[in-house]
Amino acid sequence: MNLTEDAIARFSALMDEYRAPIRRLCGAYARHGADRDDLFQDVSLGVWRSLPSFRGECSTRTWMYRVAHNVALTWQVRQRRRGRREEPIEAGFDPPGSGDTDFRRLALERALAGLTPADRLLTVLWLEGLTAAEIHDVTGVEPGTVAVRLSRIRQRLTPRKDEP
Repeated sequence: MNLTEDAIARFSALMDEYRAPIRRLCGAYARHGADRDDLFQDVSLGVWRSLPSFRGECSTRTWMYRVAHNVALTWQVRQRRRGRREEPIEAGFDPPGSGDTDFRRLALERALAGLTPADRLLTVLWLEGLTAAEIHDVTGVEPGTVAVRLSRIRQRLTPRKDEP
């Protein structure tokens, strides 16, 4: 791979711009902080390797999410295989800081954890502001199906008036 200054600058700019959203996407696939960090590193490597072949046929944002999604799927398969061979270490969740924002973040993380992996991915992409068409480009799920599934997810996560 030819490491030109332009390639390095382009990669750095993309990672600076999309670091936070890609980290949040990694959180949809990896529950623990160290796993999220490992996955983010794998995604970064995937972006670096894929950058020379990016032709601009879709938006940069969609392309970044697609690379991240593909890397995360591969990562999940590896983790499942590893989990069959290794005994998991019981660890608590990463502790939140203080304040209402942290409480809301923790509540959101718990709600997302209760979803199926496919629904969790759709929800995270929607929370990142992707349209149904962009989610289709990332996941392959038809835009109409995305809209229906997101609507059903919202219904499941919204407490009814007779519930506390």
